Amino acid sequence: MPRRKAPLKILHLDIETAPVLGFTWSLFPKFIPIDYVVDAGYTLCWCASWEGEREYYTGSIKADGEFAMLERIHALLDEADAVVHYNGTSFDIPVLNREFVRHKMHPPAPYSQIDLLTTVKKQFRFDSNKLDYVCQQLGLGAKEQHKGMKMWRDVMAGKVRAWTTFLSYNKQDVALLKKLYKRLRPWIHNHPTVGLWIEDPLNPVCSTCGSTDLVSKGEQYNTRAASYKRWKCNSCGTALRARLQSQRTSKNVLVRAH
Repeated sequence: MPRRKAPLKILHLDIETAPVLGFTWSLFPKFIPIDYVVDAGYTLCWCASWEGEREYYTGSIKADGEFAMLERIHALLDEADAVVHYNGTSFDIPVLNREFVRHKMHPPAPYSQIDLLTTVKKQFRFDSNKLDYVCQQLGLGAKEQHKGMKMWRDVMAGKVRAWTTFLSYNKQDVALLKKLYKRLRPWIHNHPTVGLWIEDPLNPVCSTCGSTDLVSKGEQYNTRAASYKRWKCNSCGTALRARLQSQRTSKNVLVRAH
């Protein structure tokens, strides 16, 4: 049996934020000067769940207060080896980092980021790249319906029923994220190498999910003088190749002299 050094801890994360409040004399899109801003945006709540677990962790400014809410998500990020999100590279993570530095918190321990929006844009051509649309197209479910901006206004006003809906909406996003991650996993090129956490001297290990249930797919020739053994993972579907060249090609193949 393969031995695991320690489980790779993958955290699924989604945050919800308050909009920036400001004055404007026009309903058309325009640049809003800084001195028109009344209140800056801030984090309202977050939801997170570990890969392989059913439990969901939540934090909100209403239930916890701002500092305690941020402390809790900071602790989870500090524990994670990788974080799965949707557009989190551009939004969720920078927003949380801004909140951390505002409250004089140190950066969490380094972690890899798996942005599923990046994978969707790079690997496929959906009519829309929105999480809700992609998940519906793949038969994974849909985001929870709500009243649009009215829900945000009611949440910011502290209305209890609005907060209940809001937290449920946030949790459903993470539930969709977990399903989408499993579906897209073999397509994620920057996925952390799970095999680094597993020791198995007798069998090759899938770098994406850690399974040893692999089927040989012959050899891959990707230069004029090198070939690599390749496999397909029966557990997650990832196409794999050996890190080192095959001995046959590295020793016996000649190359053109220049």
